[in-house]
Order: sequence, then C-alpha cells, then structure tokens
Amino acid sequence: MTLGTVLIIRFGADDLASTRFAISPLWDTVASRWCLQDPGANAVHLSWLKHAERVDRSPEFRPHRPLLEALIRPAAWLPDFLTPPPRSPLTAIESELDVLRATTPDTMRADLDSVTGHTPLVDFGRRLHAEPERGLPLLVTALSTWWRLAVEPFWPRMRTLLEADIAYRTRALADHGPGRMLAEIHPTLTWLEGRLRIDWHQHIERELTGAGLPLIPSVFLAGRPAFAVRNASPAAIYYGARAIGTLWERRPSPTGRPLARLVGDTRASLLAVLDAPQTTTHLAARLGAAPSSISAHLKVLYDAGLVSRHRQGKQVLYVCTELGRDLAGH
Repeated sequence: MTLGTVLIIRFGADDLASTRFAISPLWDTVASRWCLQDPGANAVHLSWLKHAERVDRSPEFRPHRPLLEALIRPAAWLPDFLTPPPRSPLTAIESELDVLRATTPDTMRADLDSVTGHTPLVDFGRRLHAEPERGLPLLVTALSTWWRLAVEPFWPRMRTLLEADIAYRTRALADHGPGRMLAEIHPTLTWLEGRLRIDWHQHIERELTGAGLPLIPSVFLAGRPAFAVRNASPAAIYYGARAIGTLWERRPSPTGRPLARLVGDTRASLLAVLDAPQTTTHLAARLGAAPSSISAHLKVLYDAGLVSRHRQGKQVLYVCTELGRDLAGH
C-alpha cells in the first residue's frame, strides 16, 4: 500500500456501476498507528492521542508494539495484505481480521517484497517474511489488541463521522455524477475518459475487471489517498474523510446569539452543523445531547422547513434546506 504515485485506474463498462463506499475499522486501526507516530502533524486528534499514548506504553500492549512498528512506519509503504478491502459497507473488524488471518504465505511474502523495494524491512519484518505462518497469528493478535484498547472505545463516534462522509459523497454522486464525485475526494485525483488518476512521481496502472472500486473514507488518513500497490491485490482507494475537525469537539457554538434567541441554543447549533447530511446519533455525539432530545429538535426544524431528511438504508439523514442554510449563514 502506497500513499501516493501516478496511479491510473482504468474503469470498464461495469466498474462504475459496481463502485461502492464502505467503512473499514481495520484500516483505521492500522492508520491510527501513523497518527500516533507523528502527533505534531495530527493535532486535530489530540484528545485521542493522549489516550493512545497511554495505551501504547501500557503493559498489556507493550509486547505487541515491535511487530506493528515493523510494518506500520512513517513514510513507508504498507504491505497490501495488512488492510484487505471490506466486503460489505459496514464490515465488523472481526470479519476483516478473519480475512487477514486467512492470508497465504505466498501473498504475504509478495506483499512484503513490494514494501522492501521502497523501504527495507526491519528485523521483525524480515522474520515475518521468513516465517509467515508463525508470524501472522501474532500480527492478528497485535492488531486486535490495539483495536480493543485504543480504537474501539471511540469507534461509534468515528463511524458516525465516516457515515456522514459517505452520505455527502453519495449526494454528490447523485447531483453531479461519478466523475466529479471521484475528482472531489482529493485534489490529487482527476477523472478523464474512464480513468482515475492520482498524481505523484511514480507510474502504476491498474485495470478493473468489473468488480468496481471500493471507496473507503478514513478518520486517520491525512494527505494523499492510499491504494494497493500490487496488481494481484484487490483494488481499493482509502481517503481522508470530511469534517475531521468536528470529530472530537464537544459542542459547537450557535451561529449567533440572535439566532439562538429565536430558535434556542440546541436548534441553532443543529443548523450550524447541518451543512452536510448527518444522522441523529452523530448529531447527538457532536452536541453532547441525548439522541431522543436531538430527534425532537429535528422534528421541529423539519416541520418548519429548515431541514430535510431522507432515508439511506436503515438510517435517516438530516441536512439544512436552502432556507435553513440562509438562516444559519452557511
């Protein structure tokens, strides 16, 4: 897995129809180690980093640290097998770990060889290459432990933000079509005549074969999108989700006291943050209120024509109407 190159992905006739969004707790479990390794560049995650640093030093996790540090390194490529693309939109990490656990020794060695071509493996990486059958269970345990201690306690909040990003992209897809939606994921992406290009300094080309391209938003991926290096690896694009700055905030301030006096603090705060579709659960986490209270306020705003709602699967998403945006000053 590389974090940037001239990658050209060629879409066949069926690939756009099969392209889909998904959420990967395993990917963000892996990417969170990058965040921990460079806290200065990830100040937006400061409140999480304080917790993660304690976990990283804890006796329970410390034995697992060397193996993860051998594979998840700043500026180094990830071996593709470490982050298999999720097979469903809301994959549980247990399912992803089962896929990882089933990786064949030949695949592991080939992926590690690709990494070595960019950044040489350190001692634990070389041991994994030499004895993949022995090392893989240790790797799965290390990732499972880091997930349980460092990521899982915050995952509901992270997942709702990722769901909001997907809702926004899905709306962009409906409004503007797949080409513009793909190009807006990151400035380094361009779409032209059935090809998606990520601009950097090395050339790789991939041909999709009808299965489409999973698009996976990430809490912890900053900068360029990431993608699989080897043609034999399943294709996927991982990209930084929108509105990461809102992830750890307690309660946004209302847009202004006059609006708060008119509709109340909570409803003013709702209008302030509903510039993109969000669920009741996500809004409750952001505003530090009970979901039942947020639901009641949303009903009032909906009845007043200030927010609209639509169903996506089992969820209901809310967003400001044009009148609501004007009132909130969006």
